[in-house]
Amino acid sequence: MDNSPAVKGARLEQQMAAYFRLNGYETDLNVKLEGKSGGIHEIDVLVRKSDGITDFTLAVECKAWAAPIEKDVVSKLSMIIADTGVNKGIIVSLQGWRSGAEKSARQEKIDLWGPDELRQHLGAVALAELNAPQTNRYSVSAIQTVAVGDEELRRALDGQSRGLLGLGREDALWSHIVWVPFHLFELHYSTMVKEFMRRGTTKVTPVWALYSALDDRHFRTESSIPSFQDIRADLVIPQKTKAKSLTAALLTTVKKFHEVTTDAARARYREKLSELGLPDTLVSLVAEQTTTVHAPFLVGLLRRRGNERLVAISAHTGKFDAGVSESLTENMAFVRKALGTESL
Repeated sequence: MDNSPAVKGARLEQQMAAYFRLNGYETDLNVKLEGKSGGIHEIDVLVRKSDGITDFTLAVECKAWAAPIEKDVVSKLSMIIADTGVNKGIIVSLQGWRSGAEKSARQEKIDLWGPDELRQHLGAVALAELNAPQTNRYSVSAIQTVAVGDEELRRALDGQSRGLLGLGREDALWSHIVWVPFHLFELHYSTMVKEFMRRGTTKVTPVWALYSALDDRHFRTESSIPSFQDIRADLVIPQKTKAKSLTAALLTTVKKFHEVTTDAARARYREKLSELGLPDTLVSLVAEQTTTVHAPFLVGLLRRRGNERLVAISAHTGKFDAGVSESLTENMAFVRKALGTESL
């Protein structure tokens, strides 16, 4: 199993995010912030806490390199903090740091966490896992199983790379079974049912909807709760979006659809309802997130003339999934970092 710095770095980011969440903070992975200069900075783990009066933000940079970090890593984070207004910075390095980096960190008031600090905060077992090869490490709730053979999946991927009439063929740089994250929601639709010569009555219908945990794209809706089981998986993409923000988007869209009065506005919100997998016959909606689940796909990285895209073939059905492919491609930097394919 790949134990490259990129893979170990993704695991380290997830460990640090989990550590701060357990200590009462909100965390986001691979956050892009625009600075006062207009530049865009990506932060491995952005940590937040608010007491209702003040907000505290912390930028955590994770380095799973094979060598200690140098002074330039500290200088870069210091510049990001000054440009974005983040309150504090921590650099986490599995192999520690050089003396120049330590001196610079003291001057810039940036904390350095090396093996000793990680052992103190995460424990010896977690530190050993971060330095160990990744083998069936992740536990996920699977809504589907791998039911299609490897040869059939790769034929389907090859078919997607051929282009129209075999023209414009793309090179397949990498492919593997990957577990893709989804938010599973229990939704209660309230609709008005009218009967002849009677007043209308409200009917409540429960459904279970799946949304991509990378960009909140609607995946599918089912009339009964999908069955899922806990399994151990190798390559797992962590969730990027929060269920809380998706809940707000669902409820706000339904509310606005009923509040707007112009035909153009109603058409716009009708389209938003459709994108979220919601019917325009809704009177009201109750949305409750159940859990985050994963489904298996053969994911291939395809390239032609410098243009790259990620293609997803369902490992359960063997079919190409355009929506999941678009979601993965639009979040390519996040996905490649999680899977350790940044160097390809």
